[in-house]
Amino acid sequence: MPFRFLHLADLHLETSFGGRPETRERLRQATREAFERAVDYAIEERLHAVLAAGDLFDDRLLSRKVERWLCEQVERLAKAGVWFLACCGNHDPGAAHLRTAQLGVAATHEEADAAEAWRKRVHFFRHAAPETVPVLDRDGNIAGLVVGAGHTTATESNNLAAAFPRIDEALPVVGLLHTHVAAATSADAHDRYAPSAAADYEQLEYGYWALGHIHIRQQALPGQPVYYAGNLQGRNPREVGAKGGLVVEVRAKAPAEPAFVRFAPVRWERLLVNSLPDTQSLDLVVENLVQRVDAMERAPDETLALRIELSGTSPLAHKLRHAETCQEIEAELAERTGALEVQLRTRDLSQPIDTEALRASPTVVAEALDLIDTLRTNPARLDEWAPEELATPVAHGEERERYLEELLADLSQELIERSFAGDDA
Repeated sequence: MPFRFLHLADLHLETSFGGRPETRERLRQATREAFERAVDYAIEERLHAVLAAGDLFDDRLLSRKVERWLCEQVERLAKAGVWFLACCGNHDPGAAHLRTAQLGVAATHEEADAAEAWRKRVHFFRHAAPETVPVLDRDGNIAGLVVGAGHTTATESNNLAAAFPRIDEALPVVGLLHTHVAAATSADAHDRYAPSAAADYEQLEYGYWALGHIHIRQQALPGQPVYYAGNLQGRNPREVGAKGGLVVEVRAKAPAEPAFVRFAPVRWERLLVNSLPDTQSLDLVVENLVQRVDAMERAPDETLALRIELSGTSPLAHKLRHAETCQEIEAELAERTGALEVQLRTRDLSQPIDTEALRASPTVVAEALDLIDTLRTNPARLDEWAPEELATPVAHGEERERYLEELLADLSQELIERSFAGDDA
């Protein structure tokens, strides 16, 4: 029979979220809801185990209330016969004086009495030296072996994977680790804690590696059963898409392929809009955006959180870049679409203006554009025209020149748009 488990990672309970107060509170709740859904799934599917690959919480931020809740969920799993095994990451390191070691369910309970037999099904890998834990099925037989190691500090720099043992037993073997694999997608956006490389995994031939640290769900190394589950709940507009865990079935001496299961109740998405209606009516623009959001697929129990990025041209570009107008549209879109939050980005939106014709016209604007072009290509004239106060505190030499050139870089487009915006500019 295969060793069946759920691979989770990077819950980051009690994260300090950004955004509106309502968004911050909903995301805190959503992370807990996602974990409860994962626990329910593991129990209903009668899995052998749940493996959490580090960063369950952010050590210093974990409240006593959420700590108790986490212990209750783990206890609920273990009492149902599902093992819970977690390795420590850089946010929840395992040194004796830190939070993980003090969790009520994290200690070793070798002598648990019959009333607390469930505690034997809970294990935290807190140390850099790898440990091997046999996971038993409900009949007391070994379903699989989990080999894990943990970070003892928040800045683990050693390659922990390099110390994992080769296991030749005819059992499913799974590695559990919070690590930075440089070849993985988005690895550059994460700190290089406990770095590992392809060779560390090739030589061991485990059936599956359950990794944490990088928040994008992926196969970290082509052709190898090395996977990141991604974080359980997206925390901001950079962490887009459905989030959840990977359900895995591992057989002895064979690489496993996981299947994604969605658990997160809130899904962040970016909506790129490069063509708005050619209209002077803000109402029509808003209606167009509502239709686009409503057309996005979503699960029945899923709430969207959106960043909408407008680009291209629109006669309303100058209005749409006003902070107050954006805020009003954001609020209306959230109300009409049921989104948790809408962030509107309009920096790349511009007026539909024939710039070449404008430059050729006998107008003050055309003269000003010619002057800007002259100053940008003639440093001596630029230095002559710019008052000393304009470049303070960098008022001398090449640094002053670069500073003044940066001031002029976007001035032409701004001048053109302000000339056509009238009283709304």
